[in-house]
Amino acid sequence: MKSSLGLLLSPSVDHVLFSVLGISVSLYALYIEVRKSKDKNYKAACDLSESMSCSRVLTSKYSKGFGMVELLLGKEHFLNLPNCILGIVFYSLQLLLGMIHSSLAVNLLFFTSILSCLGSVYLAIVLFVILKDVCLVCMATYIINGILLFLNYQQYMYATSS
Repeated sequence: MKSSLGLLLSPSVDHVLFSVLGISVSLYALYIEVRKSKDKNYKAACDLSESMSCSRVLTSKYSKGFGMVELLLGKEHFLNLPNCILGIVFYSLQLLLGMIHSSLAVNLLFFTSILSCLGSVYLAIVLFVILKDVCLVCMATYIINGILLFLNYQQYMYATSS
């Protein structure tokens, strides 16, 4: 199941590369959240100014359960996970499913990529409109999600045209 287009190397290598990059960025976001929760004076490398502070964004109410789970189910509900944990799970699934060559895997990759991009659009609106901040770590995940959607769309189109 190879298509002819890729971004950097080949679609399958690019998929692995961006999945691992997504896991890495999400782990860094988790590190920032944990560090900031233990040390209020912690300044992350991506905290460049008052309006460009990833630690401020990653410790906001929107950084868990997309800011919605708490409203619907309560702050202590087990589904009110940090968004970066969801990112780690998503990118890990992308990595693992990308190694399975079946129509079910291709469909799941494409469908979950669409969901991740919808989540990215929502979180970008929250970031810029509600929080009025610029989060480099967040924007990196939005870009990675868009690239994975592009790569998964290619695989989906190739698989459904066969």
